[in-house]
Amino acid sequence: MTSLQPTELAALLDARSPTGAGAWPSGRGVAYDSRTVRAGDVFFALPGSAGHGIDHAEQALRRGAAYLVSDRAHPRALLVDDAHAALHTLGRVARARLRAPVIAVTGSAGKTTTKTLITNALAARSTPGNLNTPPALVAALVEAVMMDEAANDTSSAAAHNTGAIHGPGGPGTDLVLELGIDRLGEMDELVALTSPDHGLITTIGEAHLSALQDPATVAIEKSKLLVSVDGLSLCGGAAAALLDPGLRKRTVAVHLAGQTSPPSGMADVIEGVLDEHNVLHAFGVSATLPWYGKQLAENALLALALAVRLGRDPETALASMVAAPLEHSRLERLRAGDVHIIDDSYNSNPLSVALALDVLRASPGPRVAFLGDMRELGAVSAQRHRELGAATTGLDMVIAIGPAAAAIRDTNPAARLAADATDAERYLDDVPSGATVLVKGSRSLLLERLVDAMLERFGGSRHAGTTPEQQPTEASPW
Repeated sequence: MTSLQPTELAALLDARSPTGAGAWPSGRGVAYDSRTVRAGDVFFALPGSAGHGIDHAEQALRRGAAYLVSDRAHPRALLVDDAHAALHTLGRVARARLRAPVIAVTGSAGKTTTKTLITNALAARSTPGNLNTPPALVAALVEAVMMDEAANDTSSAAAHNTGAIHGPGGPGTDLVLELGIDRLGEMDELVALTSPDHGLITTIGEAHLSALQDPATVAIEKSKLLVSVDGLSLCGGAAAALLDPGLRKRTVAVHLAGQTSPPSGMADVIEGVLDEHNVLHAFGVSATLPWYGKQLAENALLALALAVRLGRDPETALASMVAAPLEHSRLERLRAGDVHIIDDSYNSNPLSVALALDVLRASPGPRVAFLGDMRELGAVSAQRHRELGAATTGLDMVIAIGPAAAAIRDTNPAARLAADATDAERYLDDVPSGATVLVKGSRSLLLERLVDAMLERFGGSRHAGTTPEQQPTEASPW
């Protein structure tokens, strides 16, 4: 699979080819969003809830797509009955040809960060950002196998970088994938596609309950990852208690001393210590973590435990993790003038917002929280937002953003209301000097725009380098 030759791909996908398809250039990667097509990609024009990819065929071709695959006819497309099924077929073939181990990470919170930490601990490859949908996973599998086969074929051209994977690892290194679900049965589809060798669960909590019903169902669905793997199964300490007893017997739990009681009935329990200076101690090595919060520390311990179990030197693995740049908008610390921003705006659910508030309360005051709707919570939405209000009492300033978040004021009458991110900007002048400001809400609220407004208002930049005086100290997480 050093290239995606059109007639060969047509045969694989049982596709119908227009006259002259044999003269099309071979593909060198897979794309499913016309805005991200790179020269040489095969563009899968997929049907979606907001339209059909074939409407963007010309844009994809202008950007350099070799050709298309679609369930709608086009002069430059292989025509298939089901474009999604065709993409999955290609993904399964790529996975069958991939010889490098595949590690999959899931969880209700922390999976993207943990994936990044594992990637660096193992000097591996992974999908960038939170690209965890089937099309993104197929693109990653195809790029990985093309990279590996090109490296083993001295007559082949250099592997094409489609942007589907990145990381410090080269050909043949582990591939770390993030598996995200928001409906029943989706984990079955993802593990069938990716066939992971090793699996990790970070956390289990109330997320996507409008489809996943309740935390017990979330646990069952997430657990399917660990059930599917033949290699290592690891799980965060709190999540381990929600696993089926039979699954616990072959799963290793990772636990920070002093947080909760160690989970019982596990194959093993790996314990680490996070001291008062934010130093993580485990496997006989120690390092000061550059990020704050007990959950981030447990995620780091999970990644370290996996790396050590896979034969990585613990000191090397921990040093590589500490040096890893984490993904943006996930407890990302920014400085704007004398205001300290905790940008956790990527998404929100009851578990992740509770963890973010722990980080805020451990930070220097005054403490301010801009909290948006936690969406897809179904019948428990109003109650969870009222509980969030109670959890914010005592903060110096709370802004509830969105219609669901308005229930925060039921239990925190001091909270102020905003309709959306733009409306919330009117409160920026009231942010106290020297404050630590948490911004968190569901993805659809686009609260990163509010963070950008803060940086502009107070004088900062997402791209500004961190100066020595901004480095964390024992006295201050900033």
